[in-house]
Amino acid sequence: MIGEEIRRRRQEKGWTGVQLAEKAGMAPSAVSQIETGRRSPHSGSVIKLAAALECEVADLYPKAPQTPLPLDLDAHPPGEAYFVPLEEGEEEDIVTLRIYVWRELENNDPLLQKVAKLIEQERSKAKAEAG
Repeated sequence: MIGEEIRRRRQEKGWTGVQLAEKAGMAPSAVSQIETGRRSPHSGSVIKLAAALECEVADLYPKAPQTPLPLDLDAHPPGEAYFVPLEEGEEEDIVTLRIYVWRELENNDPLLQKVAKLIEQERSKAKAEAG
């Protein structure tokens, strides 16, 4: 919850809610309601709070835990579709979708040829600019 992160960062700085409110140009009651989750902040309030806390807006939002790729890619041939089982504590929902694409490229693969051509064009351009 964004309010918990705002409170954590405020406390980390040793500020009271009133001090944060002053620095953000907001009412102390608004900051308190946001921190306790009784009020969802508007985007303008989030921007003010992030500036006061000297962080990016994105830093105030909860992050999904980063999990390493749970697959042994060598065990799955290119083009094979399969489901990754839910991890402990994860619940099925309709907004979570993880798609992993594994494609082994051959030297004559059109994608590799296009990338090689782009790299060569960039090298030629850099040589021309330097020369």
